[in-house]
Amino acid sequence: MIGRYHPARRRPGRAGAQHSIRTMSMDLPASVLEKIQSNDLRAAVAREAEAPRTVIVELDLPMPELRTVAPGNRHGTGRARFSFAPAETGPEIGARIADSSRHIAEIIGRPPETFLESSASFVVEATGSQIGQIAEMPAVSAIWPNTQRRR
Repeated sequence: MIGRYHPARRRPGRAGAQHSIRTMSMDLPASVLEKIQSNDLRAAVAREAEAPRTVIVELDLPMPELRTVAPGNRHGTGRARFSFAPAETGPEIGARIADSSRHIAEIIGRPPETFLESSASFVVEATGSQIGQIAEMPAVSAIWPNTQRRR
């Protein structure tokens, strides 16, 4: 079985959505706020919180292909395995990543800490107003809080 791997993400914007959500001193379109995948982060953007937060900035790039590998025995009772085929790469993709990194560096005053190639995401430490500016970037598909999930 071959399929495309897409982490649970919502694509920003709805057809014809031109209305804005008014925040304290930032006026961001709803389509931009929808990129921010946490109510807590949205609130930090709204109040332009000065405390920096670590976030995952997901770029709108081709994702790796997920493939299911059949179990190794004849009866099919083994555990299914998965493998990833690399995502589309090339000079255009590399240029988009570099441009996004430069744009984020202009916003936060330093280059992003890490690029996670498998999820096409940067790890960024930014304030609420900076997160709002990053969300406005067309190359950004989602911004996730970098929090630990409880088991």
